[in-house]
Amino acid sequence: MPVLRHPALLGLHYTELLGRLSLSQADVTQRLQYLACRLSMGVMENSLRQFILRRDEAYYAADCVELEERLGVLFDAGAEGCVTILRSYIEEFTNAHIRCLEAAFETGGEALPLRLLPFVPQRALPAPGLPGLKRGAHR
Repeated sequence: MPVLRHPALLGLHYTELLGRLSLSQADVTQRLQYLACRLSMGVMENSLRQFILRRDEAYYAADCVELEERLGVLFDAGAEGCVTILRSYIEEFTNAHIRCLEAAFETGGEALPLRLLPFVPQRALPAPGLPGLKRGAHR
């Protein structure tokens, strides 16, 4: 025989899922923005060095190869960073869905909280009155 549960408890798993997904989305956004800022600073520094070295032809010929290698390493590191960030996001996304399904189907997932949040009323809502009129107010 199925066990009856309070209807408010049925939505907790999905609320937790949405919270975890929102946090992982915020995390991946922040990490990708930080990586993009670091990469743009590296490219800007590389361009500035090339501009400065063009003034002196002797140094430019010697350092041009080094600057190109440095730019290649910078792009490789950026691509690897993006892959790592997106891989961790996919893992967090998948784990959040798995936890939600385990809790919803009660297959050994996380235990439900004993009580709802304290500000959730545990009583029935009052019957609605006529719009624009206050209850108990006589005119």
